[in-house]
Amino acid sequence: MTDIMADAVYEMPVQSYVTYNFEKSAQELARIVWPNYHDQHYLKGCYWSPDGTCLLTIVRGAGMHVCELPTDLYSGDVVMSSRPITPLNPAVSVPEQGLIYDACWYPGMNSTIPATCCWLSSGHEGPVHLWDAFTGNLRCTYRGYNSVDEIDPALSVSFSADGQNIFCGSKKSVKIFHTSRPGREYVKYDVSHPAACIVASHAQPGVVAIGSWKNTIELVSQSDGTFRNLCKLQGHKGGITTMTFSLDGFKLFSGARKDKEVICWDLRVPGRPLFCVGREVNTNQKIAIDLSRCGRYLVSGGTDGKVLIWDVSQNVTPQENMQVSMNLM
Repeated sequence: MTDIMADAVYEMPVQSYVTYNFEKSAQELARIVWPNYHDQHYLKGCYWSPDGTCLLTIVRGAGMHVCELPTDLYSGDVVMSSRPITPLNPAVSVPEQGLIYDACWYPGMNSTIPATCCWLSSGHEGPVHLWDAFTGNLRCTYRGYNSVDEIDPALSVSFSADGQNIFCGSKKSVKIFHTSRPGREYVKYDVSHPAACIVASHAQPGVVAIGSWKNTIELVSQSDGTFRNLCKLQGHKGGITTMTFSLDGFKLFSGARKDKEVICWDLRVPGRPLFCVGREVNTNQKIAIDLSRCGRYLVSGGTDGKVLIWDVSQNVTPQENMQVSMNLM
């Protein structure tokens, strides 16, 4: 199973997608809503599958759900403005077994190869789980331990760009597992502050960014099974909660809690932000950012219920391209 997963990274399908113009008004294409009971169900995160056919969602109190997207969103050439809003229904659901901290797809995920269809999740006081996206069954676990031989829960999880390693960020270290070796065998890289988020560069394999609760980002290079420090980036006012690399790997975008700026770092000249864009973040929540598949548009949520979109194709401070208010209820 693992050999198939590793090989699939280099045989990713070339999927065609409808071209969206974010310079014009946004169009709602699909929707799923969870009822807000007394225990407050709310969405904690959405993750596109690497092949673009599925959406992984994490709902507080309701677990994790994989929703299959309407095929016309990635098989046609255009989307008509008269297109009806498609209701999304979970194809696979995994009940919540405690607070979920983080999740990520296997980077070589291809719906035509079932062995590659899986995702990782980390949670409170538990190991990292690898879940089957077809059945919702647990495939295996990866267990990190602290100095007194207790399970050290991962605050953040990420695959390496080639999918052969798993990075688990905890309060005092990042533990590096080999994907094909579940259990408690790992290499440990010590960090000064809790590793709140981890992201690997696909354009520059081996380069990994580690964001901490102490407002800093550590850029490292994977070599000889562990990490080697490259540099540290400082500029945020709060703990780092979200990061993404540009498609060429030369830039890193980052956001933090209680910090109203998204910073773009030019990694060719590290240490000084290339530009900053503003958003509303006045809580400790993880307010995510992401790049469009073409790499041109940066998208961010906000605690004010708005989604902001910027054109970041030029190395200058971008103007806000679009603002969308989220009123789904």
